[in-house]
Amino acid sequence: MTSFPPASAIPAAPTPSRDDLVASSAGWLAVSLNLGCQGAGYIYQRRWKAFWIGGLAAVGTAVVLATGSALLVRNSTLIGQLQGQEETSELTAGAVMVGAYAGMLAVGIGSAVEAGLAVNRARRRLGR
Repeated sequence: MTSFPPASAIPAAPTPSRDDLVASSAGWLAVSLNLGCQGAGYIYQRRWKAFWIGGLAAVGTAVVLATGSALLVRNSTLIGQLQGQEETSELTAGAVMVGAYAGMLAVGIGSAVEAGLAVNRARRRLGR
């Protein structure tokens, strides 16, 4: 029968540094997970600050672009009414969605590029 050493006798494994975690992640996976603009690549890299900043940026961008496109369509509709054209309210919902999706796409591409650059920076710092 074998006996195991007590838990206090087993040395603790060293905690990896932040650069070790990021450098050991697959860059292509972090990039592709961030393209969906949900921050899954940041979670994969264990970068919580970047995750929350990216999430707030995605929400803010979607709100700003949706509001801006809604105002743009509203103003063009008002100008059209003054010129005697019919109201085009169905364009408003489409323009709002296009603005929101454009914002999400921009944030997704930006966060994907940043996740890939973070892997390269961490690997350069560690000399890998």
